[in-house]
Amino acid sequence: MDSCLTNEAAFAKKQNTLVPIIKGEESCTPDHFWGPGVRQHYLIHYVISGKGTLYCGPNKYSLREGQIFVIFPGTIIKYQADSKDPWHYSWITFYGDEAKEILSQIGISIHSPVLTVQNGDEMLTLLRSMPSERSADLRSNLAFSACLYQFMSLLMENQNVCEKSENVYLIAAKRYIKARYYKDITVDRVAAHVGISRKYLFAIFKKFLGISPKDYMIDYRMKRAAEFLKDKSISIGSIAYSVGYHDPLTFSKMFKQKMGLSPTQYRNSKQP
Repeated sequence: MDSCLTNEAAFAKKQNTLVPIIKGEESCTPDHFWGPGVRQHYLIHYVISGKGTLYCGPNKYSLREGQIFVIFPGTIIKYQADSKDPWHYSWITFYGDEAKEILSQIGISIHSPVLTVQNGDEMLTLLRSMPSERSADLRSNLAFSACLYQFMSLLMENQNVCEKSENVYLIAAKRYIKARYYKDITVDRVAAHVGISRKYLFAIFKKFLGISPKDYMIDYRMKRAAEFLKDKSISIGSIAYSVGYHDPLTFSKMFKQKMGLSPTQYRNSKQP
């Protein structure tokens, strides 16, 4: 990966975005295979025609026209075209912290990487309209990213995802916190934003994350503060303000409680 892409990856990680890298289409020869191996990024295949097999850990999946299979980064996999009716597929590879949550909402996970779709023609048209790969042109890259989000939207539409599921509330709450952690937000405001009671929001966070919404908010603020502390040019007072604390002393106490070191100690421990 070149330095430009590396920088984009770091930005995407902080911003929780999806970043497409390259897309393609291939008509495989009989028994053509890849693996066993590990992919660095997420990879979605849409089977246009033919058949093939995906091997993911101990599991084996037989695939056909109109199905999608997803490769997760860091997972040992192998996929192979059928010997008599080899598949023809379109694919796209991408990265970003948001990917796992979105795929989960669609119903795709490492343990369930295959999906049968009903709107495949629309998905294929979109895939074929996308740029072939990321380039130095910002406008093209923005269009590529927009197409990837649209593709994910089509997958959600295909699954008829329930907009009122507990997972959707959790994701909406987390996004609200991550977008406004530097402001004077409260758990009540988060609950109001997602349209549920404070009590129900608390129950969802405890169920899925094992912590309260307030603790999640504090943890996120401290993680962001830890990133800021690596830059000695930013004062601790400015960092406190940047993560939602107008009182540096209150911030320092909370940081030490969560991180085990005072902001100054943490900063010094990270210097060469």
